[in-house]
Amino acid sequence: MASKIPAFTSGLKPPSTSSSLSNLAKRRVPEMTTSQPTEKRPRTTDDTQTSNPSSSRLVRSKSVSNLATAAPNSKSATLSRAPSSTLRSQASSTLSRTASRPTACANITKKVDSISNAISNKGVKAKPQTLESRMMIIEKRLGELETENAEKKDTITVLDSSKKSLEVHLKDKESVVNILSEEIDNLKKEIRTLEVSNATERSLLENKIRELEFQKSRAERERTNLEGELIASQKEIVGLKCSIAEMSSASAGMRAELEMLQRQLNSEKTDNTQLRNNLSAATAEIQELQTRLRQEETLRRQLHNTVQELKGNIRVFCRIRSIIPSDKMPSGKIPHLNVLHHRSLEVHKLNSDMTLNESAMNAPASGKGPSKFEFTFDRVFGPNSTQQEIFEELSQLVQSALDGYNVCIFAYGQTGSGKTFTMEGGTAGSESDGMIPRSVRLIFAACESLKTKGWVYKIEASFLEIYNEQIRDLLGPSGGNHEIRVVNNETIVTNLKVEEVTNEKQVHNLLARAQQQRAVASTSCNEHSSRSHSVLRLKLTGVNDDTTETSNGVLYMVDLAGSERLKESGATGDRLVETKHINKSLSNLGNVIMALATKESHIPYRNSKLTLLLQQALGGSAKTLMFVNVSPRENCINETVNSLRFAAKVNSCHIGTAVKNNS
Repeated sequence: MASKIPAFTSGLKPPSTSSSLSNLAKRRVPEMTTSQPTEKRPRTTDDTQTSNPSSSRLVRSKSVSNLATAAPNSKSATLSRAPSSTLRSQASSTLSRTASRPTACANITKKVDSISNAISNKGVKAKPQTLESRMMIIEKRLGELETENAEKKDTITVLDSSKKSLEVHLKDKESVVNILSEEIDNLKKEIRTLEVSNATERSLLENKIRELEFQKSRAERERTNLEGELIASQKEIVGLKCSIAEMSSASAGMRAELEMLQRQLNSEKTDNTQLRNNLSAATAEIQELQTRLRQEETLRRQLHNTVQELKGNIRVFCRIRSIIPSDKMPSGKIPHLNVLHHRSLEVHKLNSDMTLNESAMNAPASGKGPSKFEFTFDRVFGPNSTQQEIFEELSQLVQSALDGYNVCIFAYGQTGSGKTFTMEGGTAGSESDGMIPRSVRLIFAACESLKTKGWVYKIEASFLEIYNEQIRDLLGPSGGNHEIRVVNNETIVTNLKVEEVTNEKQVHNLLARAQQQRAVASTSCNEHSSRSHSVLRLKLTGVNDDTTETSNGVLYMVDLAGSERLKESGATGDRLVETKHINKSLSNLGNVIMALATKESHIPYRNSKLTLLLQQALGGSAKTLMFVNVSPRENCINETVNSLRFAAKVNSCHIGTAVKNNS
């Protein structure tokens, strides 16, 4: 840095002006002394004040000399330490003081005038002053001022010289300051560069330190894990050594056991050969038994059919409906109906004015007088009989359908006598299940058991109703034209939806759908009276691959509409039309059964859609069961007697021997 400073500035000192100012003051003293006026005048108080001017001038010269000497020295010392801005400020203050000198002289002149005026005013009051004395005072004062002005000019000269030297010195210092400032800026740039470099290097070092610390911690964890694994391995080695020892001891025992097992194996092989021989004999015996079982199954079917024939192809069951709250019979007894035993029923007429229609007059009856009638059927069920008890008598007919026969089960009776409950039952899956759900359950259970004997069955279901002599499909869409036809000795209905079912639940769903579609209305005899005949048809097709036998049975489950007299039903309008069609179709059903019983050449099947549909089930080749349902209410006794008389006629019929369907 020292090499960049100019050579002429080294050892530079401000010029000393003390000697020149001192000499100037000494030189001016005699001049000022000679310029004093020599005129003699009396002394006054002003003379006293202005006496000894030379001494005062000498004092001023010394003070100026001292000031000039002290100023450069102090400024030189200050300049050697102060920066360039301080030097500029000191020089500016010196110039401003120098420029203010004329103004100070003018002020002194004004002050002298004011003092002279004051003295004049005092002299006027005290003692009048002469013009000469006043002129002398002014001249004296003027001389002093001239002397002082000369001194000031000398001082200004000295100060100008000092200013010039200081300006030269200031320029040198400014050049030095500029050089130093440049060096300072360069140093600052270098410092900033170093700081950035240091920050980057520090960041890299910190990252490396953190990475090393992470590696250290990971290495410590690995060391801990390895130590744990080492300890575990050592323990495992100890355990393995123990296990090897145990296995060595066990190996000897196993060798001995192996030898024993080898001997047992040889013995078992011998026994196995003997068992195989026995198995072959047993297999042959099983095949022989299966053959006998199939023969026995065929014989069972034949014997079962013979038993059903002995019971009659048309069988009649009578059922008395149980008492319900709407019957208003708090005693729970039915005085006009008496079940004598499981096959006979006695009816008592309680009213003396009871009358019977002409068809009832010719019906068989027994008892004393016309007030008591006795009827005999294949089975009579009282009001307390359960659905299960009734189905036990019915189940043999369902088995006949599986054996390949046409079977028809229908419920007959007046409205409100419990026909629909007997056939369909109450809540699904309970003890109140009717004949239809129980028959379906029996069919699927029998099909499952017959699989072991080689039988496989296909079951197809359809459900329809006959309403006002019109066929309505209860499973398919409403509307459509349906006709009854006989094709290949099988009765079919055109445009009727037929669904294959594989389990009991599917059939229950079909029944639920059909119940929602069936025609039901309220009459005077029954609040929920069925106004149509519903027919469920199940076609059962079986094949036995072992014996090449086939089976084609059809089961009809029919819930007939309620029979009732017009005057008692109170039917009008649509209900009247429904009642007429219902009674006509039931009358035609009776006519068909009577014609079959008397072996007439013409059977009037076509007089009704109901008889035309059931002609394959009512003929001599089918097995038929009729439920006659009677109401326990006393006010229904006339309809009860009519229903029982019709059932008695049916029960007395013999329509021939049932014939198994051929494939």
